[in-house]
Amino acid sequence: MLCQMRPAKTSQAAVLTHIMHKAKGHWGYDPKDMELFCEHWKITPQMIEEDKILTITENTTPLGFVRVVNEGNGIALLDCLFVLPQAHGKGYGAWLLEGAEELAKRMNCNHLRLESDANAVPFYERHKYSVTSERPSAFKNAGDIRFMEKDLTPKIRQISSINLKLNTNTTWDFAVKNETAIQDHWQTLTQSNPDLWDGRVLSLYHYTFEAQHLVGSLVETNYSAFLAWRDWGFPDRKAKNLFGCTILRSSEGHLVFGKMASNTATAGQVYPPGGNLDLNDITETGLVDIHGSIARELEEETGFKHSDGDLGELIAVEDGPRLAIARVLTLPLTAEQILAKILHFNANQEKPELDEVVIVKTLSNLDAHNVPPHARRLAEHVLN
Repeated sequence: MLCQMRPAKTSQAAVLTHIMHKAKGHWGYDPKDMELFCEHWKITPQMIEEDKILTITENTTPLGFVRVVNEGNGIALLDCLFVLPQAHGKGYGAWLLEGAEELAKRMNCNHLRLESDANAVPFYERHKYSVTSERPSAFKNAGDIRFMEKDLTPKIRQISSINLKLNTNTTWDFAVKNETAIQDHWQTLTQSNPDLWDGRVLSLYHYTFEAQHLVGSLVETNYSAFLAWRDWGFPDRKAKNLFGCTILRSSEGHLVFGKMASNTATAGQVYPPGGNLDLNDITETGLVDIHGSIARELEEETGFKHSDGDLGELIAVEDGPRLAIARVLTLPLTAEQILAKILHFNANQEKPELDEVVIVKTLSNLDAHNVPPHARRLAEHVLN
């Protein structure tokens, strides 16, 4: 059974309305209240066009959805989250909530707020939402509506040591169970981008932070499986995308990010030079050398080496399905000089990985770009 979380289509408005009404009615509210609710609350094609709505499907059947609205000033509203009663107990509500948080962060919102029926308050509390106030419900014999909120700011951790090991005794269940669908998805991707290559990469399946020590276990999989997992809304919620990057800092204290080229799987996104772990990062002892990966990716994308400057702090960013390990490298060059060197390097590459170099003096320099939440958080941390 193929489970995906994808953006809603306008043609799904009626079925999403059906899900909303069935899920709301599951709690046994007064029939007259439900009649008024169903009359006034509907999902329209216009809503789907204007706001961010995600749906969860089993095979092709929608079973739940979530709607997020950008209210401005760094705050997003979780307008509604509904799962059909027969699909309860499968973790779909939690998955949709994680998807809503991802949407909010992509809107540059650090806070997600909501209004919860009394029945759903324990669910949101389990996911670290806090009650800020309350009001009476419009429904008879129903508990108060709780206003709830969560800070979505990706967490920064200082790191003093890293111990990552490849688990050769297991495979990634997601990749095995969805092999055929993954290959179909890969064919679709490569039709529009023939430069993609289905190499072997490493996926983080378990990790812990003990003080400033990161310990983790990884499994080997195909890049096609990783991209399907990413594009389908991270359906295996235990897995994490672990990757390393270098934060280039100029002599003036400005940062230098790259805009990924059209021939890459993250085309158009702006973030520090870096990339996924692969088989080249496995040592003879079975340990995963993420430091070597960070240095290699920097050189492949920019031509710079870690020996070209002063290595600074090593930090991690926990950002939903992503765990980024970043090393700060301060170069004895101005930001403009760094930019010129990268452009010269790219001019001599057959297929450069970067389309553009972005100088970041303040966070506002990123506003016009497609910047993943972890990258914006790294910029905020280092610039401050």
